[in-house]
Amino acid sequence: MMPRSFFNGVLLLLPALAGAEAVLSVTTVELGTVLVHPVREAPAEAVALNDTRLGAEINGVIAAIDVAVGDRVERGQVLARLDCTPHEIKVARAQAALAAGRATLEFSELQLDNARRLSARRSISQEELDKREADARTRKAELDRLQAALDAAEYTASKCTIVAPLNAVVIERIASVGDYAVPGTEILRLLDDENIEVSAKVQEQDLGGLEAAAEVRFVGRLRDHPVRLRTVLPLLERRLRTYEVRLRFVAEPAPPGAAGRLRWRVGGGRIPADLLVRRDGGFGVFVLEDGRARFQSLPEARAGHPAATSLAPTTRLIVDGRFRVEDGEAVRAD
Repeated sequence: MMPRSFFNGVLLLLPALAGAEAVLSVTTVELGTVLVHPVREAPAEAVALNDTRLGAEINGVIAAIDVAVGDRVERGQVLARLDCTPHEIKVARAQAALAAGRATLEFSELQLDNARRLSARRSISQEELDKREADARTRKAELDRLQAALDAAEYTASKCTIVAPLNAVVIERIASVGDYAVPGTEILRLLDDENIEVSAKVQEQDLGGLEAAAEVRFVGRLRDHPVRLRTVLPLLERRLRTYEVRLRFVAEPAPPGAAGRLRWRVGGGRIPADLLVRRDGGFGVFVLEDGRARFQSLPEARAGHPAATSLAPTTRLIVDGRFRVEDGEAVRAD
């Protein structure tokens, strides 16, 4: 039989236990270790800024094509030549006409000088003097016209030689030696393999994340390439709700025409959906603050989706026991 003193001690202890607050045991993790960074993608393609089709600007028979498919060419390099004989003849005719025009002008100016001396001695009428001055001006205008005709003939003749407008690679021979070319006839196709960028179609809701992304990559079939956003075209494709964006390669570019995916991580980590807790009709998480559980509401959180948060990465997030605790309840982290 227990002594009376034992029961008296128990009775004295019961009020103290009744007033003590129960402490729930929970497990916590640092928020930064569980954050996920959603990856977004968009269809993309590597495109050359210059895909040039060189053509004839004048009429003529193609006399030579000096490059082959696959050759690398430099700006100003001669690529093809037209038979220039008819145009050289026109240049020669223009030169002869100009020489004749100069001789005629010199004679007209000599007549004008004589007329002025005769007019000073009143040996010629004013009408005759005016006539010779007008004739000299006419001859000068004609000489200017002949000079312009020569310049035009020489310019046309210069088009007999077709040169590369940029550093590029010959990817197609369209015409052949002996073909008769007219203005617009395509002869060669050049591809600029030095100036290449990525074109991608990005969903309207993903555009902000792309602009804020610290790293963006063009993922091809064999490898991926780091890229940097250059511009967003200010035109929304209404049916798909996408914007076209252009990005530059940071290092070695992908070959023109390569198809792939634009891939980037959405900035600002998100809390995994399975760590969210529903309270008062909304979603949030419980964090540990000064030995108590505090409910942090996440207004934009949706069921089954990772939730954006502004909490510091060092915040202690309650994991085990999160469904049992209440806001402000004392807890003990194991």
